[in-house]
Amino acid sequence: MGTYKYIGLIATQQLETPILLSSGSLANGYKLKKVLAHGQAVSNGIAESWYPGVEVVANLSDILEDENIELVVVAGKSHNQLELIRQATEAGKFVRVI
Repeated sequence: MGTYKYIGLIATQQLETPILLSSGSLANGYKLKKVLAHGQAVSNGIAESWYPGVEVVANLSDILEDENIELVVVAGKSHNQLELIRQATEAGKFVRVI
């Protein structure tokens, strides 16, 4: 596959299993680039084991300021979910909430 469409994942609540890309997403060239465990939703060690080769970041800006990331996936509910969505759209990202 030539060019990827990169995704930034923001986990906003405790996850028990990793969020996986669908086969359709993979076929369409999407690739997970960065993961943020917002509010310690997932420890860095677990995130690194769930997403090998993906950068685990400590700050939202690491995802929002990455010009290669086109899509931000917000996984889980949180009290500041709307603020995360607003910041991502203002940064020019497409957003999907799951």
